[in-house]
Amino acid sequence: MEKWVDFSHTFDSNMPVPDWPGIERQEFTLKSFYVELNGLWQNYLSFNIHSGTHIDAPSHFDNRLISSESIMYEDLIGDCFILPLNKSSLESIEVEELNRHKSKLKGKSMVFISTLWEEKWGTKQYEQEYPFLTEAAGNFLLDLGIKVIGIDTPGPDAPLRSPFRKGSPLHKILLTGGCYIIENLYNLKAARDMVVSVFALPLKIKGATGSPTRVIGKIGVSAHEE
Repeated sequence: MEKWVDFSHTFDSNMPVPDWPGIERQEFTLKSFYVELNGLWQNYLSFNIHSGTHIDAPSHFDNRLISSESIMYEDLIGDCFILPLNKSSLESIEVEELNRHKSKLKGKSMVFISTLWEEKWGTKQYEQEYPFLTEAAGNFLLDLGIKVIGIDTPGPDAPLRSPFRKGSPLHKILLTGGCYIIENLYNLKAARDMVVSVFALPLKIKGATGSPTRVIGKIGVSAHEE
């Protein structure tokens, strides 16, 4: 039996925003106003594109590379393995852990890593102490032909305020290696250790280094059988 799962957080004023030391926090703001001329309510929205559930375009690492309007949407529809890896604060994701699931990762275009960190959404711990991938782990997934790596944390690299952050090696490895990154996924625990048909479509924003993305999954049928 088919079941739809929403892997996206709701965008609102309470969601975490990028935690960059020395840069003013860029909060989510939704303003409503009434237009008397046509009798309709309207909204004005402002927020950092790299907050909430979103995809990183290659230009996020190198502005000479493609931005969100050129993201290949074909790569964002396909079979995805929801990889179960329970992780604690500032714990790394190692190749050995991924290798134990190699048979399930082979032949998949996407992998979403479920660390259960989504349960800390809205806390400082979520923003500043999340688990992260090692460079070797990133290369391992690339070597398997993975085109999309998603995770239920703010990103694949170590937190900026942690002693483990040394630049952005995972962003560089993945985005220049032909692999998109989806960050701040939600509700992965509903499909752990399953292969799910995922549909993840970003907005077509010219020149943007990423985009908010609605990520949904269908359990019980392959995307290629649609």
